[in-house]
Amino acid sequence: MTSSADPFDETTCPWNLADDARLVRRVTEEAGRIALSYFARDIHQWDKSPNNPVSEADMAVDEFLRTTLMQNRTGYGWLSEETEDHSDRLRCGRLWIVDPIDGTRAFLGGGDDWGISVALVQDRKPIIAAFYAPVKNAFYFAEAGRGATKNGLNIRVSEQTDLTAARMMGDPCAFKSKKLWPTPWPDTMHTEQANSIALRICQIADGQFDCCVTLRPKNDWDVAAADLIIAEAGGHLSTGTGRALMFNRKKPLHDHIVASCPALVPSIMERVEPALAEWCHVAA
Repeated sequence: MTSSADPFDETTCPWNLADDARLVRRVTEEAGRIALSYFARDIHQWDKSPNNPVSEADMAVDEFLRTTLMQNRTGYGWLSEETEDHSDRLRCGRLWIVDPIDGTRAFLGGGDDWGISVALVQDRKPIIAAFYAPVKNAFYFAEAGRGATKNGLNIRVSEQTDLTAARMMGDPCAFKSKKLWPTPWPDTMHTEQANSIALRICQIADGQFDCCVTLRPKNDWDVAAADLIIAEAGGHLSTGTGRALMFNRKKPLHDHIVASCPALVPSIMERVEPALAEWCHVAA
C-alpha cells in the first residue's frame, strides 16, 4: 500500500518488478567491475569518523549506482551509506538502499570479504536484492516470493540443529567473553570473522555457515539486501529482541542483528536475551 502523498503508484508505474530485477542484476554486476578497477591499488582513502574508513572507490561506485538507478527509475527514493540522507525518501513507495562497498576495511586491505549491496524496498520491506562479492566470485540474488540464488543456483540455509557443532560468523574473541555473555557459548562452536555483515548473512543463506550475531548497531544499507536473501533461502533474520527488521524509517538503524538457520534460533536467543538485559542494567 502507498499513501495518498506518495508519488509512486503501482497501478501507473511503467516498471514492473521483472524490469526492476533485471536492472538490479545489471547495475550490481557493473558496480562490482568498477570496484575491482580500484582493488589492490594505491588509492585515496580517509576516515569519515574514527576507525571508519572510506575511499575513492566507495565514492565512484556510489556515484555510478545512484546515477544509473535514479535516472532509470523516476520517483524511487534513495538511501546510501555514502550519500547525504534526505527525508524525501520517507514519502517514496519504492526505495533503493545501497552500500557501495560493504567491508571497506577488507577492500582496502586486499581481502576478499567485501561486496556491493543493492536492495529495492517497498512498504518497508526489501522486494529485490543483490549482493556481489567479486573477489569471491559470489553473486547473491533474491526476489520476494521467488527464492534466493548464488551465481544462478538456488540456495538454502543449513539444517544445523546443534549449537555445539554450529559455524558462527563473528569475532571469535567476542564469543569467549564471559563478561559479555552471561550464558556462555559452547567452546566447540566454530567462529570465523568477515568484515562485511552482508557477506556474513549471505554465507548463512547458502549454508556455508549456520548463524551470525552482532550486538553492534547496523544501518539499513548494511543489511537490507541480505535480509531478503536469507529470508528467501529459508533463514531467520531479526534484532536481538526478535523483531523483524523494518526499512526506510526516519532513523535507518537496527540495534543488533541475529541471523540463523531456523533450528538454532532458540538456543541463540537463550544467550542474546540475557546479554542485552545485562547491557540495559549496566547502562541504567
